[in-house]
Amino acid sequence: MKRSISVVIKPTLACNLSCRHCYHAGDDRSGAPVGMDRLDRLFGLLSEEYESVWFIWHGGEPLLLPLRFYRDAIRLQEKWFGRDSHRVGNTIQTNGLLLDKRIADFCREKEINIGVSSEGPLSRALRGEEGGAEEGIALLRKRSNRFSVGAAVSSETASGQPAIYRHFMEMGVAVSLSPVTPCGGGCPGPSLAPDPGEYIRSSIEAFDEWLWDPSAEAPLIPHYLYALSALGEPAESDCAHSSCLTRWICMYPNGDLYPCAKGGIPEFRLCNLDDIARVSDAFSTEAFRRILLGTVARREKCRPCPLYESCGGGCSVDAHREGRLEDCGGASCRIFREVFSHVKGEIDGIAGGGSDLSECNRFVRDAVIGRLVGPGGERPA
Repeated sequence: MKRSISVVIKPTLACNLSCRHCYHAGDDRSGAPVGMDRLDRLFGLLSEEYESVWFIWHGGEPLLLPLRFYRDAIRLQEKWFGRDSHRVGNTIQTNGLLLDKRIADFCREKEINIGVSSEGPLSRALRGEEGGAEEGIALLRKRSNRFSVGAAVSSETASGQPAIYRHFMEMGVAVSLSPVTPCGGGCPGPSLAPDPGEYIRSSIEAFDEWLWDPSAEAPLIPHYLYALSALGEPAESDCAHSSCLTRWICMYPNGDLYPCAKGGIPEFRLCNLDDIARVSDAFSTEAFRRILLGTVARREKCRPCPLYESCGGGCSVDAHREGRLEDCGGASCRIFREVFSHVKGEIDGIAGGGSDLSECNRFVRDAVIGRLVGPGGERPA
């Protein structure tokens, strides 16, 4: 059995918003949602081939489907993986507008994580006046759900990352900051992507504020993961800077399979679930072979870089969007290189005793102490 895989399921492409940066902004969203028979087959194949699976319910807006859909889907998971099985985990990624008590209670009962897409005070830039998720976030906090927030940073909000950070950190809510990626079936062109220099400056500013805030009650992503990576922890930086191929797959409502959620462009379509006997057969298709060859060629160019071990050559979808699969050095590379280098410099200084550890937030403080003390409770020689 293979060890694990993350599976993004797009149960519907329909949505109750028209976010400007959506991967499906120009796609036909009128198609039927995924059927239970297709989910039954997917879960069955995965259970036979993988020890553990993390499911991410994406979209479109997945909560447009009724709660009974998710009750039935979880029952199918329990059929194939076992009830209360540690082999399965779930996340629902939502814009938060349709969250209610029934959904929150069901997700808490079934230990389903909820990811809310929101930029807090800057949400209007991408999501319009109806795009605020504050009520949904307040509900999740009140009902003690497991959840976090994902904020997409655009050309209009690139300088506002500290404001987004402060808004959610005041609530004690973990937030992830990531640049808008203009790709997919119908997303507008590069005008929405943030200027790399402005994004880098603002991202570093948000990190510095979080780093030196002893009262911070939640991690800031991806910066916290960068800090762990700088300390040698076995933590991937983020999905765009890790070796994700064969470890992720995405299924559309019609069963079409892609390497990831943001890779839904014709060149990245691998096959259809109905045409394969095992999920991993998707990684033996000609389409995947082309992606893999281009990725390997790019990684060979990246290998001399001192940060290669921390980024894995970057994201193939980003490379394709910025030019060619085989090429490196685009905006995504520059953003990671400069932000990660700043984080690493700060963490190295703290771990080396150059800064007062007590002035850091508890997440970085605990990680640094764990490295200094070591697993045996003594400082390594």
